Amino acid sequence: SLKAPVSLDEISEKISVKNIEYYKIDEVTFQKVVDALIYKKPLKIYYYSPHKDESTERDILPLHLLQYMGSWHLIAHCSLRDEIRDFALSRIHRIKPSSHKINPKITSSSIKKYIRKNFGLLSSETTIYVCLKFSSNIAPWISEQIWHPAQDVINNADGSLCLKFPVADYREIKREILRYGSEVEVLYPEELRDEVKKEIEKMKKIYW
Repeated sequence: SLKAPVSLDEISEKISVKNIEYYKIDEVTFQKVVDALIYKKPLKIYYYSPHKDESTERDILPLHLLQYMGSWHLIAHCSLRDEIRDFALSRIHRIKPSSHKINPKITSSSIKKYIRKNFGLLSSETTIYVCLKFSSNIAPWISEQIWHPAQDVINNADGSLCLKFPVADYREIKREILRYGSEVEVLYPEELRDEVKKEIEKMKKIYW
C-alpha cells in the first residue's frame, strides 16, 4: 500500500539542530537580506568590523546566504571594494534599500569557488598550505572530519595523522589548533607555529 507523504510538522518533531556559541541576528535585518537576495535588489548597509574597530557604509548586491558555524554570512558584491565580500549579519547595524546600480558579472560557480577556496571564511589573494599532526589519541575522530574539500590526509605508522589543507589567514585555523591543545602540532608553516607559541606563552601568564 502507498504511504501517505510525511508532513513538515512530523519531520520537525523528529529532527533537531543544536548550536552553541551562535550569533544573535536581528529578524528585520534577516528578512530584508532574504528579500533582497530573492529579488536581486541592492542594499545599503552600515557594517561594523571588530578587527579594525570601525563602521563603514557600503552598497552591496546580495548573492548568497551562508550559515557557517552558528553565524549567518551574506556573500555579496561590494561596490566599495568592487569585489565579492563576506558580511556577517550580526555586524550589520543598519540596512535599507539602495538606489546604487550594481551589475557584477558573477556566476554561481564563482560564488561557490569563493566559499570553498580556503579553510573557513577568511579570504585573501594568497593561499598558504598548513600541515597539522594529530596524536594517535585524537586521530580516529579527525579521520572522520572534512576540514577542506582539497585536504590531504596521511595516516602514520604510530597512529598519528597529518592533515594538509589551504588557508587564507591564520586567525581561524589558530583558534582550531588551540582547541585541540597538546593533541595537535603545527608542522608548517613556521610562521603559524610561531603564532601558536606566542598564544601559549600568553596563556601561561594567565594560568601559571
